[in-house]
Amino acid sequence: SGDTFTVPSGATIVNSGTATGFFSTPYAARMWKAANQNISNGAWTLLDLASGTEVFDKGSIADLATSKITVPSGAAGFWVFQFFLRVNNFLSARNNLQVYKNGVATSGTAAGDQFEMGYWGAASQYSSLFGYLLMDLAESDYIQPYFYQNSGGSETILERSFGGWYLGASS
Repeated sequence: SGDTFTVPSGATIVNSGTATGFFSTPYAARMWKAANQNISNGAWTLLDLASGTEVFDKGSIADLATSKITVPSGAAGFWVFQFFLRVNNFLSARNNLQVYKNGVATSGTAAGDQFEMGYWGAASQYSSLFGYLLMDLAESDYIQPYFYQNSGGSETILERSFGGWYLGASS
């Protein structure tokens, strides 16, 4: 107990005791909101987390008012983001989630992906859509979750969440 071991390159670690201290992050956040939000037809809309719940915010990286997670000084590198929403019984041919980096859409670029659930066509359906995205970010970059639907009219989502955590330097 309390001993420090140096593991040479190429070695394998086998732990016969309690595995602690292998992964820790100074930055992690999760925001959640369960209240109706209207989503316009045919437009990317920021998932509104204002007045929601900051489930946790290790390192003060989350901003509920702007649905934003910002990379702090000294934390450039790999980040993982999770985003989720549940719709309030609507029919739509296209239902897409993506993140914006510094106010710009990332789908269709090497930096990001678009997550799509095809046709939601059943009545009384409360479908969910979610995604995870690994990104290499610089200090002060910020990420926000956006949703798109094309039902032909304004629709309502009733629950959403957004979270991110720092994995470590990328180089």
